[in-house]
Amino acid sequence: MKYSLIAAAALLCCSSNLASATKADATSVVMKGHAPGASPFIAKVTLGVSDLAALTRIRFSIAPKPGSVSRPLVATYTRQYLANHGYVTSSTSDVAVPVFGLYAGYTNAVTLTYFFTDGSSKQGHLSISTARFNDACEFNTPQVVQPRTSSTDLSYDFILVGSNCGPNSPTIIDTDGAVRWVGTAGVQNKTCWFFANAVYQADGPKLLRNELDGRVTLLADYSSLGVTNFHHNIDPGKFGLLLGVNTTDFTQTVILDVDRHGKVFKQWNMAEVIRKAMTAGGDDPAGFVYPHSESWFHNNSAIYRRADDSLIISSRENFVICIDYNSGAIKWILGDKSKKWYQYRSLAKYALDLTEGVAPIGQHAVSIGKDRTLLLMDNGAGSIRQTPAGNSRNFAAARKYRLDPESGTATEVWNFVNDKSIHSPYCSSVYEDAPGNYVVDYAPGFPGYARILGLTPAGDKAFEYAYPTQKCEDAYRSMPLPWRNLTFPPSAAKAANAEAEADD
Repeated sequence: MKYSLIAAAALLCCSSNLASATKADATSVVMKGHAPGASPFIAKVTLGVSDLAALTRIRFSIAPKPGSVSRPLVATYTRQYLANHGYVTSSTSDVAVPVFGLYAGYTNAVTLTYFFTDGSSKQGHLSISTARFNDACEFNTPQVVQPRTSSTDLSYDFILVGSNCGPNSPTIIDTDGAVRWVGTAGVQNKTCWFFANAVYQADGPKLLRNELDGRVTLLADYSSLGVTNFHHNIDPGKFGLLLGVNTTDFTQTVILDVDRHGKVFKQWNMAEVIRKAMTAGGDDPAGFVYPHSESWFHNNSAIYRRADDSLIISSRENFVICIDYNSGAIKWILGDKSKKWYQYRSLAKYALDLTEGVAPIGQHAVSIGKDRTLLLMDNGAGSIRQTPAGNSRNFAAARKYRLDPESGTATEVWNFVNDKSIHSPYCSSVYEDAPGNYVVDYAPGFPGYARILGLTPAGDKAFEYAYPTQKCEDAYRSMPLPWRNLTFPPSAAKAANAEAEADD
């Protein structure tokens, strides 16, 4: 009887241990090696998994360099996403994990975390040594005007820099100034945007999608619409992205709204919009809307405003103008009233009066602030092709405006003039991440240099870097990136205030 009790107890203990075993315990994950990717910032890690069905997700994390303030880059793939994109080999139970955002010319410490169907997880660690990157744009060697402060108040850690100084457009840097990714499409074009976990890149009349793992897809060729090339910006739209394009007939007045696959949902021609409004208002548009070859409008950016289903467009030569998304009817205009546009009653009637602050001049990079304000870079340069050219200022300033179209007013509620010390008459940008967290870009920031800096909610500079440039080729504009906890597919893909469906 005694031996039977001992045997029963042993059996109960053994059964209890078997019951407590997890999928993480039962599934073997072996690192088989890693190989370089399409650039030194990308690698592919190959794993052998004993039970693929038990695996749900894989997360990688790259440790920052010693002394870095930028937080670790973290991204998570579902097994299904990896399988859909050719990274799972069922016959051998191998899984390839693309790791991006590595430091070039460095031995990177990478942690992989494996998640299983029962909620259990376990980790693996490896080192990935990368080759050096020969950067034609000199982002590798910035002039450090102010090194990254030790404060972690800044909401973002990575920045997308639109540039056309080399064949690896664009560049992604971290807030310590280190290059962490470059474009792999082989194009030299500043027109780009980060959306739905990929970089959307212009190439002539074509729209490319550059995945962070280095893959490049041609989404659309708009030649059939008469498009000859993109200019200036790709910006957030109602269905995905707004594309500023030139056509065989019009220069810098045509805007397309496309989804993440490049499908066109709507297009506007600001030459037609303004010509129609001026004619209806009793004015002759011939002296304002010039021949198609003239950059009389000079659209450099646009943003969809979900609050009232409208499009806000920057005309560098004239003003910021808002039109109804569906009808294209003008809603309001914000700009320097000493310019030519205000001499036409048909346009002047849409002008917002400023209750406080100054009107933007030659502005770039319109966006919607986190408090639903209008955010832009006021470059301060008067018109080039319109006469009178209006006022000018010898410094650039980031500005925010609260808009009240019903009362016909606008109020400047925030600005960053940087001691009025930076003359940056063209290009440039300001974008807001979390409330009060900004990236400011002076494209030609002072003779021979572009400057990129970060601002905290307290108004303090978190960093400032300068790069040799002639005009706008190195740092045309710079945008904060949500690169700390990326998920593939994206759980809620957003570009500013515009939503997109998740990738498959």
